[in-house]
Amino acid sequence: MAEYAGYRVLLKRLTTPPSTFTAIAQVADLSGPSIESDPIEVSHRADGDPANMWRRYVAGMKDGGEVTFETIFDPDEPSHDPTLSTSLYALAASGDPDTFQVDFPGQGSDRTTATFDAYVTNMGIEAPLEDGLTQDVTLKVSGPVAWAHV
Repeated sequence: MAEYAGYRVLLKRLTTPPSTFTAIAQVADLSGPSIESDPIEVSHRADGDPANMWRRYVAGMKDGGEVTFETIFDPDEPSHDPTLSTSLYALAASGDPDTFQVDFPGQGSDRTTATFDAYVTNMGIEAPLEDGLTQDVTLKVSGPVAWAHV
């Protein structure tokens, strides 16, 4: 069984369809994607049998959750630069979805990817007095997450 360090995970954005992804610069912490579904209660009155006195559920619609990440903000990096039409800021302002990919390490050159469409739902820059300049970003996954070994 292999173990992997988190620093080898890359977050990428589709830059040249259909398959060229470019890493988002200087990503520090990263979380997601996930899979969630709301429980739907389907309990009913079954012929009075005590064995049927339990609530019953089925899985509801699936949700890919969110991908949240922090970058070490550099306004000169194309993926960060708010003045560029291809930046994360421009994507947030447009409200348009885009395709992203989380690239996980594997044995040798093998990797596992999670590819998904998402909207930027939150983005903020922090400039603490005694720490580095950072940018927090939240992506809302829209639709399924496609997993692949590459």
